[in-house]
Amino acid sequence: MTLRSARTSTSLFAALGSVVSLGAQGLFALFLLKLFDASAVGQFSVVSQIAFCWATLALAQSPLSLLADRHTLAHTAAAKAWAQSAMRMLWMSPWALLALWWSQSHATASAQHWSALAPWVGGIALLQMSWLLAQSLTLRQQATAAVAWVRLLPPVLAALIAGLGAVALGLTDSRTLLLSALLGYAAGALWMLPALTSKTEYPASDLVDPAQPGDTRATQLKLLHTFTDVAVNGLLAVQWQALYGTAEAGLLLVLLRVFGFIPGLVHSAWAQVEMSRGTTDRRASGAVAALACGVIALMALAIQAALHLGWLQPSWQGLTDYLWPLACWQIAACIMAAHAHLPFVHGRTERFSWQCIAMNAVMLALLCLPVLCPLLGLALVLSAHEHLLLVSGFMGQALLAQVLDHGLQRQKPPASAQ
Repeated sequence: MTLRSARTSTSLFAALGSVVSLGAQGLFALFLLKLFDASAVGQFSVVSQIAFCWATLALAQSPLSLLADRHTLAHTAAAKAWAQSAMRMLWMSPWALLALWWSQSHATASAQHWSALAPWVGGIALLQMSWLLAQSLTLRQQATAAVAWVRLLPPVLAALIAGLGAVALGLTDSRTLLLSALLGYAAGALWMLPALTSKTEYPASDLVDPAQPGDTRATQLKLLHTFTDVAVNGLLAVQWQALYGTAEAGLLLVLLRVFGFIPGLVHSAWAQVEMSRGTTDRRASGAVAALACGVIALMALAIQAALHLGWLQPSWQGLTDYLWPLACWQIAACIMAAHAHLPFVHGRTERFSWQCIAMNAVMLALLCLPVLCPLLGLALVLSAHEHLLLVSGFMGQALLAQVLDHGLQRQKPPASAQ
């Protein structure tokens, strides 16, 4: 099998796994709405969100580093990344427990005590962290079938357990949902077991390109990068609801969820595959970006047609103001996602992280602008639509500038050649 055909096969399996995973997540969301009451879903959502933030911060972008650091043995690098992430998770545990305690401090009497939920948070966070590393490990090994299975099995299994528990056994409390998530992530984490348990030294063929720069960022920089990503994602939802109400927040978040799957798919099915191989096929990356942008545009046109024809409930008519600004933002995100491997292949990871941190800092300031202006004595009043244009316009231009910056660069020569 040629390099190009192997890469295409890996990308197709990664895309297949991601698409099936999305379908399973949609089915899981349907089960949440139809089979479980609001209090059970609320408690599960809080626990899973705390666990996700805990795992994400503990990883500090280790899955990307595992893909980029191709000068190390895959199993050795995966085991080291897991151990370092587990240690960070341990020293972050007081903050996670504090967040859990605060989330339950005003809960109803029927809700579980925060101490009873602590093992669930810790278990889900640890297994989710392991699952995310396992996805990168299968890409490093170029195990095509495993690339798909490791992505689709956890959400599919979680949906099946939640559905069977509610329908067949009548178990509709939050513990059913927590158990489904725990077992789903446990299934995905199984692909990490060989790296964590095997003592075998793997052959040097795993060292594909010892001269490749890889991920040169310090752990502190990766952690700061991850923290600002989490802060922007969290504040975007919270601030929009606080400023403009639940309905406006729903319009924003539902479109971000619908559109945001496409750049996420491009990153997992293309950029991560390229990163794992250390290749930079610019023409192919451009073609992938163009295809993804076309999909976003078609989705936007389909939603606009559905609104115009009255296929959606009247409460969704406000999507008109959000549709194209968010579509343009996510089109830029698709272009960036298709070229996201370039900073890692070219040895410009530190520059990439500082760019992302600066973008996130500006985004945080823009999100807080309606609150900061009165404090500074500035008479600036923004409507939700004007605020959206400001935020999406900045992000679109910043992402495209980042693509140009890294897309025009060439790979750094090895140190021995300088």
